[in-house]
Amino acid sequence: MELLLLGFLLLALYVGADVLHRWMGVGAIAWGDRSRPQLALTFDDGPGPHTEAILERLRQHGAKATFFVLGSQVREYPELLERIRAEGHQVESHGEVHRPAFWLLPWQEARQVRAVPGRYYRPPHGIHTPFTRFLARRAGKSVALWDVESRDWTSADPKALAERVLVWVRPGSVVLLHDNERFPQTLAVLDEILPRLKELGYQMVRLDELGARPLTWREGLMRASQGGHERYFRKNRVMRLGLGPFDYLAVSPCAFPGPSQPGLRRGEPSLEVHLDSVRTPAMTQMQLLREGRRGFTLLAEYLEQRPEIRGVWGISQAATALRVFGFHLAPVTPWQRLVYGTASTWFLWLYRGERPKRGVPIAQLAYSPREEFLARWKRPP
Repeated sequence: MELLLLGFLLLALYVGADVLHRWMGVGAIAWGDRSRPQLALTFDDGPGPHTEAILERLRQHGAKATFFVLGSQVREYPELLERIRAEGHQVESHGEVHRPAFWLLPWQEARQVRAVPGRYYRPPHGIHTPFTRFLARRAGKSVALWDVESRDWTSADPKALAERVLVWVRPGSVVLLHDNERFPQTLAVLDEILPRLKELGYQMVRLDELGARPLTWREGLMRASQGGHERYFRKNRVMRLGLGPFDYLAVSPCAFPGPSQPGLRRGEPSLEVHLDSVRTPAMTQMQLLREGRRGFTLLAEYLEQRPEIRGVWGISQAATALRVFGFHLAPVTPWQRLVYGTASTWFLWLYRGERPKRGVPIAQLAYSPREEFLARWKRPP
């Protein structure tokens, strides 16, 4: 009985450490300064047969990157490690071999952490044991994770993988890619994203240039919620209006939930407006106004192609801010106040660390009928 209890306790300890430190990432580096249009491309598992091709693509687009290398691969390809450094890229540790930490005894994991000198350590698969953070600190390293996974290890269409990266990357993002001959998708994904990121205005820098700091508990909850955020986008067909570093508007098609308003009746085809909770807290008031105008201009172009859409709307505490862009404000039903108000309060704390302001409704409807919106935001021919 005692052995069974001990087994459950050890299992809970290992699972808890992995949830806290890998899934949430508390105390790890996962993203950098959200106010600058910079991001870090990171490559795991090398060096190897694909390293030269990766370096050539980075060189072609003036991009710098961070390579999390394996000690076993470094011994096999020492000249490639020197090539990575000579071209100005950052070299950090991915351990001695690509083995999940779950299968390592504490002294084996200690050797894994110390295998490659550097500032950062990225555990294989990001997996943690209860000892990983302690061993990293003892070795003088910080654990580095990511906030955008390219999924280049799958057999999915590289164009679809690249489009997903472009949708989810943000200022300060750390993008996970691979320098591994078993994942040929990486090169095709790079061919798609490198020119696009450059066109969009992103600067691709080393991880040590990103202004990154360890995640707090609140930021860990933000990281843990990313998967749910992405599922919500897929389920509700949410579409970003522009893919630039500071484009913060997105819309999803739906029936207008009401209450009915002048020019926009309940049940009519409409677009719900979403504001990016990650980008907006890092932006100045002038940036918010400028990028908002640009986003609504793009929305007007989209509306012109969809004559069935009768208006645009949003419900949240932030609805008041849309009045600056010509939206009308209206009260909501008690049910909407409960649902949208709860969500708005949660996101306000999660992404801004703030509570609802006194005197500001926790949920309010902002809406604009189709013709009125187009009259304001349609570009002249």
